[in-house]
Amino acid sequence: MVCLALFGVARGAAQPQGGYSAAQLYNWANAYARSGKPGLAVLNYERARLLAPDDPDIEANLRRVRETSGLPPVNRSAIERVAARLSPRSLAWVGVLGLLMTGFSLLARVGQKPKRRKLAAVAMAGALLVAVSAADAVALWPIIHQAVVIAPSTPVRVSPVTTEEPLFVLPEASLVTPRAQHEGFVLVRTTGGRSGWVPLANLARIVPQR
Repeated sequence: MVCLALFGVARGAAQPQGGYSAAQLYNWANAYARSGKPGLAVLNYERARLLAPDDPDIEANLRRVRETSGLPPVNRSAIERVAARLSPRSLAWVGVLGLLMTGFSLLARVGQKPKRRKLAAVAMAGALLVAVSAADAVALWPIIHQAVVIAPSTPVRVSPVTTEEPLFVLPEASLVTPRAQHEGFVLVRTTGGRSGWVPLANLARIVPQR
């Protein structure tokens, strides 16, 4: 597909029973983008991207909404970029495969002197897969714990009260990392490293808390 400049391409997949599909979230995000709600659009694109990390249409529309909202691009490390392209399910299977390879090779080495070199290579490959899975999981952890500002011009204050003057204002569709929560307020850290308290109602987590 093309860059989807008008956010008009819909996916035909329906919501699966017991959960949401990337296609359903993508369609919702397109609808929010068309109706001028960039916060909810970014929220649903980010959720769709977790389920379908290799979908270029999701990435293109997400980038475009951020650009049209005047937000800077999200700069992530190389490890975070790789981790973001792997779904949590894929990471889990990579780790399981690595553990199976390592365990099998260690068990098979018992009494198999002629084959120990080959089995050692299998064990090393398995350990490498486990290490890759663990490293990607660590990199993915902060991404899936981010939240999106879904209200326009959200004030950020030094404490969880509304009587103080704001330290600064967060534009809609900004990404933040929640740190703590207190009586309807959330302590957040921005991608630029600034911290403060914002109303809980102005945020939506990319991965909802149960």
